Amino acid sequence: MNKWSWLLLIISCWMAIGFAVFSPRQDQNGSVTGLLNQNGRIVSLAPNLTEILFAIGLDDEIVGVTLDSDYPPDAAEKPKVGTFWQPNIEAVVAARPGMVITLGFEQQKNLAGRLRRIGYNSLTVNIEKVSDLFDAIKRIGAATGRQRQANELISHIRAKLQELAILVGGEAKVRVLWVVQREPLRVAGRDTFVNEMIELAGGENAIGPTVHKYPPIGSEQVIACNADVIIESAMGREDIESQRDRALQHWSKFKHLPAVASRRLYVIPGDTVSRLGPRLYEGTETIARCLRPHLFEK
Repeated sequence: MNKWSWLLLIISCWMAIGFAVFSPRQDQNGSVTGLLNQNGRIVSLAPNLTEILFAIGLDDEIVGVTLDSDYPPDAAEKPKVGTFWQPNIEAVVAARPGMVITLGFEQQKNLAGRLRRIGYNSLTVNIEKVSDLFDAIKRIGAATGRQRQANELISHIRAKLQELAILVGGEAKVRVLWVVQREPLRVAGRDTFVNEMIELAGGENAIGPTVHKYPPIGSEQVIACNADVIIESAMGREDIESQRDRALQHWSKFKHLPAVASRRLYVIPGDTVSRLGPRLYEGTETIARCLRPHLFEK
């Protein structure tokens, strides 16, 4: 083989490698999962996705986030591309992304489809349960060339959860009523990631099996659930103590409920327990501190 043939072969190999690295490919859900293209710019369409990207070291590559992406603090400074429920496709396109990462619910799925049709690289992940979170971190790491960082993040979260499991493992289960909203009353059922966090924290959902993930319940069910602890996630930026005072007043009509009788009613910061993301351990530990404060006393 002469030198020109060798040169052509080398060029062909490099072209093939370049195509394999940068060309998108579709998975079984129709999501484009190729690596980021050369411009390396990422738009994230959910707060927990933004947190994953920061956690695996892609801070500088993020060029667009949703309005509610406020953690870590630097995320709040990124350009906004609409809301979690209503992303703005014009703003997304204007950010010139090399990849758009979306969740799998209808509005974002539709937007991802529209972006693919006009030639944009997108990755759609579902994060509804704890196992989904780990899978999403892996997929995002693979799609952005951050496999090592993604694996390290997963290992860290799992190790911290294992430490917590050992700490709470010898204790009796605490019955937890998780309140999503008070009026009308709606709670977290068992087919939710909130339920998984309660169990990881050493608790048991006081609500039995339900048809809906976040079912409405009446006074009879509140009394029958016999909850030891009531947990509400804080709403907005208002002072948590003020919210807890109002919660105590609201629940005082259920004076025979163990949680109310012992004043074991907690209002906790919403971000870490309402976003299934890299702060999974922090959220779970917050719940564990409500269930067994004595284990965390120094």
